[in-house]
Amino acid sequence: MGTKILNDIHNDMKQLITAITSFEENEEGFRICERFCMTNIKHHRYLSVNSNSTKEAIKALITKFSIHGKYDVAKKFEELVDAFLSSFNFEQHPQYDLQWYLLTLLLELAKETCKSDLESLALTRGEYTFNVTGEDENEVAEKIDWAEYLKEGQENFFNDYKSDTDSEWSNDTEDNVDIGSNFEIPIDISDSNKAICIPSVEKELNNLSLALNEELKSKNWLLSNVQNTWWNELDWRKYPVKSRFSDAHLCEIWHKANGRDLYTLGTLSEYLVCRELLWMFYAPMQMVVFQQNEETGFFIRPDISIPSLTTAAFNSILLPFCKYFSMIRDLEQFGIRLYSMEDDFCKKPPLTYETYNAILRQHLMKFRKKIIAIEKSLMKQDVNLTFLSLSSILKKNLYSIQILHEVHKRSVSNWKFHPNWKCASKLLSSLYFEIQNSHNIERTNICTSLYLSSLTVYLNIIDTWLSDGRFEDWREEFIIARLSSNAVSESSTQYETLFLRPLDNICLRDPIMQFLIRKIQHIGQSIELLVSLDRITDIWRINVGGNELKRSLVDEFYAKLEVEISKYSTDEQKEEKKVSSSQKKEVTKNEYDEDMEKNIIKQLSEFNNPFLLKALEEYLPSELLKKSDTDDAEVPQIQNIKMEINIFKRLERESNYILPFRKILENILAEILISRYNGASKLVKNIMCEEYKLESHLTLMRSVYMMEAGHIMNKFYQRLFHEIETNQMWNNSYFLSCILEEVLSQWWADLSSRWSITVSSTHTNQVLMAVDNITLHYTIGWPINIVLNEKTFIKYNEIFRFQLKLKWALWTLNNLRFSDLEGSKSMCKRNKLEQFHIRRIESLRFCLLHAITSVHTYLSGQVLQNLSLMLEKSLTQAESLDTVISVHNEYLKKVHEHCLLTSEYEDLMATINNLIEMCNHIRVRWNYKKLTFASEELDVLESSYNKYHTYLALALHNAVQNKDANYLTGLSSAFNCSMSYTQQ
Repeated sequence: MGTKILNDIHNDMKQLITAITSFEENEEGFRICERFCMTNIKHHRYLSVNSNSTKEAIKALITKFSIHGKYDVAKKFEELVDAFLSSFNFEQHPQYDLQWYLLTLLLELAKETCKSDLESLALTRGEYTFNVTGEDENEVAEKIDWAEYLKEGQENFFNDYKSDTDSEWSNDTEDNVDIGSNFEIPIDISDSNKAICIPSVEKELNNLSLALNEELKSKNWLLSNVQNTWWNELDWRKYPVKSRFSDAHLCEIWHKANGRDLYTLGTLSEYLVCRELLWMFYAPMQMVVFQQNEETGFFIRPDISIPSLTTAAFNSILLPFCKYFSMIRDLEQFGIRLYSMEDDFCKKPPLTYETYNAILRQHLMKFRKKIIAIEKSLMKQDVNLTFLSLSSILKKNLYSIQILHEVHKRSVSNWKFHPNWKCASKLLSSLYFEIQNSHNIERTNICTSLYLSSLTVYLNIIDTWLSDGRFEDWREEFIIARLSSNAVSESSTQYETLFLRPLDNICLRDPIMQFLIRKIQHIGQSIELLVSLDRITDIWRINVGGNELKRSLVDEFYAKLEVEISKYSTDEQKEEKKVSSSQKKEVTKNEYDEDMEKNIIKQLSEFNNPFLLKALEEYLPSELLKKSDTDDAEVPQIQNIKMEINIFKRLERESNYILPFRKILENILAEILISRYNGASKLVKNIMCEEYKLESHLTLMRSVYMMEAGHIMNKFYQRLFHEIETNQMWNNSYFLSCILEEVLSQWWADLSSRWSITVSSTHTNQVLMAVDNITLHYTIGWPINIVLNEKTFIKYNEIFRFQLKLKWALWTLNNLRFSDLEGSKSMCKRNKLEQFHIRRIESLRFCLLHAITSVHTYLSGQVLQNLSLMLEKSLTQAESLDTVISVHNEYLKKVHEHCLLTSEYEDLMATINNLIEMCNHIRVRWNYKKLTFASEELDVLESSYNKYHTYLALALHNAVQNKDANYLTGLSSAFNCSMSYTQQ
């Protein structure tokens, strides 16, 4: 910045400070302002002013004037701004946006804009200028001491005059009271002749004093005419009875006949008792007739009655109402205790209880409105309402209070001593069973309204969790909880981060609660996975279109509930509903003036503020929000899809019968949860299959564990068998892992390093014993370990060991050479006994080869191949990760069962293992030198084989016939052939 320019700015700035603050240059305030301004000017970055913000501020100021009723000021201010903007060609000025700089400065300097004075504005030379002084400095406006002015009449000054007509203004110093003091003279409202008088003041009465005078006159009239003096006069009050009939004086006659003191008895009119009875229903507390005891509740005061009834009869008539007072008090105390902070109790109640309390108070308010209507009818005194007639009217409305209290006592627990989730879940389940067990339509509708309103808390938790991925259960009231980060280990899968909280037995019998548990657990698992993968936003790209608004779960629930309930309406009710809706539209249309509608629509369209439309949604008729008649621009129509707040009224209007709420709720919840969130599981499945290659991993499991890739695994298990039988150091886990990795790297180079073998500490060269101590491992990371977890690997290893045993048996039998039995050709001719032993052991080999081959063929062909094809087909049809997991688990279960590895086939598996062990005995004796004296051993082997073969044939046949194990039909047929022979 140049020095010359800076000096010019400095000079202009001095003039500006002088004009605004009236400081002289030698004053300290002037120097402070000068330093402040120069510092800001030197270090300011000179950013351009935001013209849009200035325009919005001007519009807001015009709106402010309009709200305060200063329409002329608003109009004048708008004209001044327009005139200023058009008074000069600012576009040609070298300073960019000069007009907005000046307007911004004026807005920043403006103060107390609501006190604008139009008279101070004047026109000179065709331009708008402000009169800075606003008035002649010599003229001093009359100032009003508003503090003292407003204090007039603040205190109530009372003089003990007998009537208003006798009251006079007095200048006596004793009657004058200091206005600024807070002294008040109490009034005894029991004396109807006492009146409130206006205190004498020394000032002349102004308009405010006149208004105060009228107000105090009204108070005097109320004290003389309202029937409330009996409240404090009951001890000695006797209601005068003007009747010739002795029945009207029954109370007095009865007490005189019994010799009781009549002066200890107070009598009231029946009208006053009826009024107090109605007050008690609105606000139960200790009054005149009705007394309150903390232990017994409410009771009737014994020394009171009406002239026509004895105290006993009076008590018997009113006493039945006392239990309803206690019911109302219990219901109110429940809500009070929810928000009380007594005893520094830090635990907060479940939100379900707060919502339940809100709808409970709506029912109480509905009852109180009826009580007010009855009291208005009683005060009009158009008809004679007696105790009997009033009781018959009240009984029609007291049944709802009884229902509310009974349901409340059965459903609500002490939330201070029980976990919030138990309280909330028990409340919902108890209300559900109250609906199911109800025999009365009013009771059913009341319980339904309480249940549906309380269920919204759970629906909001579910909606936030499943749509945004945030599990917000601040009060710990949801049935499902999440483990803390410290409790979840690194190897834990996503399924172990959620758990079901322990619930009461009533919740376990609740079908709606069980339905929610099943559905939410499955869907929640997919949501948790998407949150972990940071893909939660992809859900709405699938389920919600680009122009469709996101609807909350509660809104959708009530919308579908309204549709379901309307299905049970009768034709007459549907016609009435159509007529009422058309009448409502006509009334609404006639209620609003067309000019007013056009004016409101014009103003709303000019603002073009959707938030303002949303704020006025509940206060404007729906017709005003549809389309503007004065402007072509359409105002977006805001639809409220929620059901009516008072669900009870809606249920009563829709059907005269008890509705099947279990079917309705299950259908709605199933439709919402499945149709709205089915994309979550499908998205998870696509991510797992496409990005994490889940199907490739499952194929690899079958290829290795179940040896579907026989040409690869053949190299591994043959080398494994050789190492076990020949190498004493074979039980080194690292050594075996290297062999496996070497074999698999030829086909799966990327995944071969994931495989490893562990061997428990054992020293043997017997393959069958060694196989039982071998465990094959496949290291897989998250999230694939959701499907391939520890439980699945246990089953895979059991199948793998069984496969190894069968492979070893076949490998052993196939490696037995006949030359080892026959010897060399140069040997002399053998005798018949030796030839007979050779033929016997050869026959045993063929029988064992048939048996082992049958089991191996059944396992490799019928079980593994067929079930693998079924698995691949099911995986392609699966649309969710849950389906993939269930299909894979079902596949493993079937393979495990078909391989006879379950507990019900233990005997069959033991027999097959005995046949496999016989292969080792045959190999040991497969030498002509060992057969010379092996007659007894061969007898044992033959008899054992016959026994094993026969047992397998019978056991497999019985399994097919009795256990519906049709998959064993082929294996049973293989053993049904006669392989036994007699020893010759």
